[in-house]
Amino acid sequence: MTKFPDRSLFYKEIKEQPKALANTLAQYLAPNYQLKMTKPPLDDLTLKKIRTAYITACGTSYHAAMTARYIIEELARIPTVVEPASECGRHHLLVDDATLAVAISQSGRSKDTLAALKLAGSRGAATLALVNESSSPLTMAASGSLMTLAGKVQTLSSTKAFTSQTMVLSLMGLRLAQSRGLMRENWRDEVDNIGRLPELVRHTLSFEDRVTAVAERLSGYDHAFILASGPLLPMAFEGALKLKEVAKIHAEGYITGEFGHGPLALVGPGTPIILISFADDDGCRSLDLAAEFRARGAPLFLISEDGPNRDRTLADQAEFFLPLPQVTPRLRPVVAVIHLQLLAYHLGRLKGLDVDNTGGLIHSTMAAATANSAAVDSGLPAFYSTFDRFID
Repeated sequence: MTKFPDRSLFYKEIKEQPKALANTLAQYLAPNYQLKMTKPPLDDLTLKKIRTAYITACGTSYHAAMTARYIIEELARIPTVVEPASECGRHHLLVDDATLAVAISQSGRSKDTLAALKLAGSRGAATLALVNESSSPLTMAASGSLMTLAGKVQTLSSTKAFTSQTMVLSLMGLRLAQSRGLMRENWRDEVDNIGRLPELVRHTLSFEDRVTAVAERLSGYDHAFILASGPLLPMAFEGALKLKEVAKIHAEGYITGEFGHGPLALVGPGTPIILISFADDDGCRSLDLAAEFRARGAPLFLISEDGPNRDRTLADQAEFFLPLPQVTPRLRPVVAVIHLQLLAYHLGRLKGLDVDNTGGLIHSTMAAATANSAAVDSGLPAFYSTFDRFID
C-alpha cells in the first residue's frame, strides 16, 4: 500500500472551513444585521427589475448552485433555473434584462462557466460572478462580483470554497428577499442562523472519529448510493462526487423519493446506502426505504440531526449514525456535507490513495508530466499549477 503524509492538503482544507466561513461572513454582515451586498448588480435599482434568476457552474460549484434555487425561490419568490455551464447554449437560453445571471467558480477560470456568463450577458441579463479569486476572467466578464474568502485553495477537490459558496448564496437569497420587501419579521433570525454556521461546522468536525469508523466499514466496497431530498439533494450529488474523485469509489447521488422507482433493484448486501434524512423532511419515506434496505441486507448509514429532534426509529434501522447539530433546514446542506468530505478523505487514505492529486480533472494525466517546473517556482505541489484553470 502506498504511503502518503498523514495530514494532506485536502484534509487541511476540510479543517479550515470554520475559519473560511467566518472570514467570508465578516465581509458581508454588518453588526446591525444589515447585508453588505449593495454593489451592482445587487443594488436596489437593478434588483427591482429582476423577475427570474439563472445560475450556472461546473463540478462542485454546480452543486453549490443547486442549493441556491431552494433558497431563492423560498425566500425571495423568484423563479430560478440552475444548469451545468457545459449545457448552456445547447438550448434556447431564456434570459433577458429582468434576469439575474449568476456564474460560480472557485478559480474563475472555467471556460464553460465563462462562456455561459457571457452568453447570458449578451442577452441582457445582469451578470454576477461568485469566485474565490478576485482577478479572474469570470470576475472581469461580469457586471459585478461576490467573493468568498476561503483562502488559497491548494487541492483539486474543493471543500472550503464549496461551503463558502453555499453560505454566500444563502446571504444572496436574503438580499433578493430584502429587495422585494420580504422577510421583515424574521430577518434577524435568518441572519443569526447564518452567523452560527462557522461554529456549527466546527461542531460537526468534532464527530470525525465516527466518520473514520464508517470509512473502515465501507473500505471493502466498490459501489455506494447516497440518498437525499429537497435542499439536501445537492449534497448527495456532492458527496458522490467526492467519493468518486478522492476515494475512487463508484458512488451515485439519488433522490430519496425516486429510488424506489428502479434503482432499488441494484440494492443488496454489496451495496451500502448513505441516507441523509430528517424527521421533518422525508422521515416516513426514508423509514420505508430503510426497512427495504434492511430486508435486502444492504448496509445503511444515516446522516441526520441529533438531539431532541432525532428520528430514533430511523436511526435504529441504520448500522451507523452520523449526527448533525440542530440547524434551520435551509442551512443543513453546509453541515451535512462535512461528514461526506471527511468520509471521502478517510476512505482514500485507507485505500492508500493520494487524496491531494485525485486525477479527476480533464487533461490531468497529460498535465501532470509538465507541472513540475511551474510548481517548484510557486512552492505548490507539482500537480497544482497546471490545473489552476480547471478548478471550479
